[in-house]
Amino acid sequence: MRSLFFFIALLTVSSAASAQNGLPLQTLSLESLSAFDKPAENWMLAGSVYSDLALHHSLSTTPGKGILVNQPTECARENLFTKWTHGDIELELEFMMPPGSNSGIYLQGRYEVQLLDSWKRPHVTFGDVGGIYQRWNEDEGRGFEGRPPRINASRAPGLWQSLRIVFDAPDFDENGNKIRPARFVQVILNGSIIQENVTVSGPTRAAGFQDESPVGPLMIQGDHGPVAFRNIRYRMSGGAPVSVSNVTYFEYTDDPSEEVIWNSTGTATATGNIRDLQEHTVISADPIALRYEGTIHIPVSGTYRFDATLDWISGDPHWSSHSIGGALLQIADQEVLKHDRNQPSVYGDVFLNEGMHPFSFGYFKAIGWGPPQVSLSVEGPSTRTSPLLQPLQGAPAAERIPITVGNEPMPLRGFIVHRGIKHTHSMAIGNPNGIHYSLDLSTASLLHAWRGPFVDAAPMWHNRGHDQTILPLGSLLTFSGHSAINTTEDTKLKFTGYRLTPHPVFIYSLGNAVLEDHIQPKDDASGLSRTLILIGDKNEPIWVRIAVSDQIDAINDRRYAIDGFTWYVETDSDASIQPSQNGQVLMIPLQQDQSGAPASVNYVIEW
Repeated sequence: MRSLFFFIALLTVSSAASAQNGLPLQTLSLESLSAFDKPAENWMLAGSVYSDLALHHSLSTTPGKGILVNQPTECARENLFTKWTHGDIELELEFMMPPGSNSGIYLQGRYEVQLLDSWKRPHVTFGDVGGIYQRWNEDEGRGFEGRPPRINASRAPGLWQSLRIVFDAPDFDENGNKIRPARFVQVILNGSIIQENVTVSGPTRAAGFQDESPVGPLMIQGDHGPVAFRNIRYRMSGGAPVSVSNVTYFEYTDDPSEEVIWNSTGTATATGNIRDLQEHTVISADPIALRYEGTIHIPVSGTYRFDATLDWISGDPHWSSHSIGGALLQIADQEVLKHDRNQPSVYGDVFLNEGMHPFSFGYFKAIGWGPPQVSLSVEGPSTRTSPLLQPLQGAPAAERIPITVGNEPMPLRGFIVHRGIKHTHSMAIGNPNGIHYSLDLSTASLLHAWRGPFVDAAPMWHNRGHDQTILPLGSLLTFSGHSAINTTEDTKLKFTGYRLTPHPVFIYSLGNAVLEDHIQPKDDASGLSRTLILIGDKNEPIWVRIAVSDQIDAINDRRYAIDGFTWYVETDSDASIQPSQNGQVLMIPLQQDQSGAPASVNYVIEW
């Protein structure tokens, strides 16, 4: 069998695919307003925006491009519509809201995801940020349906927030009758899934259109309050999926090895013809190698991402020097992905022309421990991530073991994954007011902060607790992970323990001195207060690293915005922004006076 069309380019092979690092979406250009239909005067472009946390509806701008801004006035407060229309769509964007503001994103101009300044609200409704807004019965004068977000994942006014929406348009039959309602497959706010599989029976309140249709424009609400947007990206999906056909499988159970997959050697012990990859199931727990050969159908020319996951490869360093499994995907004799590392999954990107191509996909499992659980998925220019092969057997995934916080702060030791690295000398600290954080005890470095639920202990407590990790459950703010103290080789920071007051006070030795680290949530749930106290003989200057980032903006002499207005720092200490290998670092000196009295610095993190 020969390919009808060949590759233009093989792009990349990488590991650990996820929704966050999926194929790039199409960018909506904000070099002009040409993508929008007759924008009113309340809509404009800006080079930068700023909101004063203390002023209602405060949103100031500087001239430029790249940021879409709504500044409603009494004379101009119109909604904004795209010129293009969509059906099924994935939409990603960042938005900034000033204090007290209100807006909304209407899919197809009809179904709203609410945008609101909902910072710190303990209880949220459909009318808060991330809510699916209610419908309205005009005859009865009341609202119905509407879905609140699972948690309040909002950030402080004036900070950039991320929103991802996966939306299925309603379906209609050939006579125009609706046969399936619109559905929000997923809404993710600031990294937290807040809505899943929410159907909407009709247009929500204040929609741009009261009818329903297979397609419609994206609408942004402009009549309620100021709001800014940037990095708007989208992918429309639908139509024919990627599929396979005319598949033949080959099983190898007589001393299966890597060579069966890498070089197509060996004699198959079983073979057969199947319609697709899912039709053939392996139930044996013995070591095995398996290869599929057939035809793959590509509906639209473009870049596709294929992801393979092998469940018996967990990343356990015990197997780092052993080959316990692998997988290989080839299309038109080109290697798309090769899974030969000690990682659970790998992905490969490739440009494919529309049409049919020969493919082969094989894997081997060199250990027992149950039947192989293998998945192969694909994502493309008009195709959401969808499975070509997914496991049918195996134990169900462990349910969450959520840890709730009572009336006192709760320190919980456990491994914590931070930016892909597992920290072993770490702790998560839960607080009664719902403000939590994690810390690397060996370096006094903050790893995460979050609001809402505390942690999931299932990876540490379920079954054997193989990973020994605890998973934060709220909307994570991720810090750089750098040590809080700039020490020298002669004066290393050493963790010696902690005491409860009731908040944990972490204690470190620093040469002949002692460093106390006091971290506790603000009473108003706005963030974390951190005080570092130096006690004892320490003559050389010590610098406290508050933040390490590519971008640190000084708002005034007390307040700073970190990571491009992702979180705030406020301090009365003499802070300074200094260059570093990692971009910029915000530092505060911690030095005793000649009397040798304890010295301290304090700063507050808000998000």
